[in-house]
Amino acid sequence: MSSAPVHDATLRLELPIVGIDVEVAVARLWAAGALGVWEQPEVLVAWFVQRPDTDDPLLEGGSWSWEDDRDWQAEWKASIGPIRAGRTVVVPSWLAGDHRPTEDELTVVLDPGRAFGSGHHATTLLCLEALDELDLGGGLDRRRVADIGCGSGILAIAAAARGADVQAVDIDRAAVQVTRKNAERNGVHLDVRHGGVEVVDGPVEVVVANLITDVVAELAGDLVAATADRLIVSGITEERSEVALGPLRETGARIDEVRTRDGWVLVVASPPDARTETFGSSATS
Repeated sequence: MSSAPVHDATLRLELPIVGIDVEVAVARLWAAGALGVWEQPEVLVAWFVQRPDTDDPLLEGGSWSWEDDRDWQAEWKASIGPIRAGRTVVVPSWLAGDHRPTEDELTVVLDPGRAFGSGHHATTLLCLEALDELDLGGGLDRRRVADIGCGSGILAIAAAARGADVQAVDIDRAAVQVTRKNAERNGVHLDVRHGGVEVVDGPVEVVVANLITDVVAELAGDLVAATADRLIVSGITEERSEVALGPLRETGARIDEVRTRDGWVLVVASPPDARTETFGSSATS
């Protein structure tokens, strides 16, 4: 392959997303040195200075081409707008100055940086809606919440803005930094830690974990053990939902609800020793 003209072209990869875990693919593209990653309905588009020196088979599954340099970040930002999930509206930081919130709205101003969680993915929306419903039932104010795999911090920030005491953890140090910056941007306090479910001081009333199918299955026992009342997990693909649901059931957890959207699944579950009354009905001051 010939080299790209210096400063004139960027290497573009278009990767079909059918049959792959998008979150994992995005993380692997960043790890391979991507300058930017843009999720579209049928493909992931990533840009590189040069072909990555890696044997990751993911990078062989798409089409490569050189394209004239342009401001890819500006293009990506132009494709992202505010999005509503229940009463929560996620506003990109570069649009915050022009946003006019409605009376009942919780506004979360977000710059995802290199962390997953712009708010536009179906799994994130499902989690935001579930948290919003818990808040309506009194299940967040002054409750302890843990966000496992916090990414950009979007879920942790939404919970903290509703009055919860939130621990946000991620095994990616870049995500930890992005979460801290976004928490500061939104004026909320989070206890942000590097690590996984093992670094959570629990059990806590609510655990939210937007991960991927295989990780949910692997961590099912730890996630349920960290939960006192309500476990919300997503990032599960619909066609492989039993891969995650089976291990959750094996812990003795009760599956309270399963929701689907755009091929993705959210599970609301309760640990074996959770309170028997409706969650939120016994919230005390």
